[in-house]
Amino acid sequence: MSSGSTAVSGARRSQARAGAGPAAWTGSYLRRTALADCLCAVAAGAIAYELRFDASGYRPAVYLAFTALLPILWIGALALAGGYDPRFIGVGSDEFRRVINAAVTLIATVAIVSYAVKFDTARGYVVIALPCVAVFDLVVRHRLRRRLHRLRSRGACMRKVVAVGHAAAVADLIGELRRGTYHGLSVVGACLAGGSMLGEIAGVPVIGGLTNVTAAVGYLGADRSEEHHV
Repeated sequence: MSSGSTAVSGARRSQARAGAGPAAWTGSYLRRTALADCLCAVAAGAIAYELRFDASGYRPAVYLAFTALLPILWIGALALAGGYDPRFIGVGSDEFRRVINAAVTLIATVAIVSYAVKFDTARGYVVIALPCVAVFDLVVRHRLRRRLHRLRSRGACMRKVVAVGHAAAVADLIGELRRGTYHGLSVVGACLAGGSMLGEIAGVPVIGGLTNVTAAVGYLGADRSEEHHV
């Protein structure tokens, strides 16, 4: 590193470019997702109730109650399956896999509880409601992700990270993340191996060497879980 003042001033410029910390946008995104999940469950329950019982004219109160409770049950199943884990926001297939896991778990739970209490569940209702809520949710979450990617292409909703490694590898990583904004990672600082004297690399301030990683993450407010070692 060339000098402490160079690194600090460069870090401040990078921090200003990065914008707000991840907590603000992550919380807002997850609340919007939970609301969408709830609406998907309402729609799936209403469709199942109408299709299963409308033709017969018989509308059992127990299924009306289950329809009303379905949004709560669905959100609970998603939470237990890790569907609101911020690590999986906007990238990878883990988010969608957890939606499917939640649906399978909820179907199994309904079957087990029905057997335990000797309740003759209307299979037609369950077969419509639970698969529908899963499909609706997958579609809605995909649309939310596409919107998030558009925001990230404009520099919003990013996680701040510190790149760690040799200069060439760090420069490659910075370039890759700038091109692939959908990853949601903004490199706000770098710690270089090999005693490099660079003050910045690819427009990112160099904070120090490998022994300065923890201090750099804390100073720049980077997301520790997203630290990149290359």
